[in-house]
Amino acid sequence: MTFFKSIHSILFVAIILGACNKNASTTLTPTAIDSLKTVFQDINSQLVVAWNTMMQDDDDKLDNLKRILQEVEYSSDYNRLKLDSLKMNVDQLVAVRYDQQTMSDSDLINLYDSMTTQVMGEVTVFTTRLSQFEQYPLMGQLLQEVFEADERVLRYRIEYDRTAKQYNSFAKAHEPDLQLVAKQKVLQPKPLFELQN
Repeated sequence: MTFFKSIHSILFVAIILGACNKNASTTLTPTAIDSLKTVFQDINSQLVVAWNTMMQDDDDKLDNLKRILQEVEYSSDYNRLKLDSLKMNVDQLVAVRYDQQTMSDSDLINLYDSMTTQVMGEVTVFTTRLSQFEQYPLMGQLLQEVFEADERVLRYRIEYDRTAKQYNSFAKAHEPDLQLVAKQKVLQPKPLFELQN
């Protein structure tokens, strides 16, 4: 469902709920409950897709960094200690990455971003300075894919925030009615990448 269809559905639910509450009634009709549930599930699904798409792209980026270092081992001219150090640094990125709960800590996101930039730079310098770099074109291809993925980070975060804001607005506007369709009694607002004023 597109953004505009979602908005249309939200307005439809709002009209139904408004009609139900016109006479100060707190009981929703089955149609209103079904509509509320449908829109809520749709927004939830969009949020899951936005998150999973963003995380999968980041996973691929980290996997490509690992593959680059594996390619280095096929060559005969490299510093083993430096290679092992870079492998540990990539593994550390996986360990410190935020999730949907910890992303509320902007310092953690900044830490992850700065560590990622540093590791990408170190891997790039290490591999491109190898005397046999040109003999292993896959290294260059993987490096390009890593940097292309890194350029997509902001776009994916903006898309996630857009959907999370839609979720938060809908949940706030229809609380406590959403308790009828949501599993948890209190719907916590989703944290955003965008810094709040």
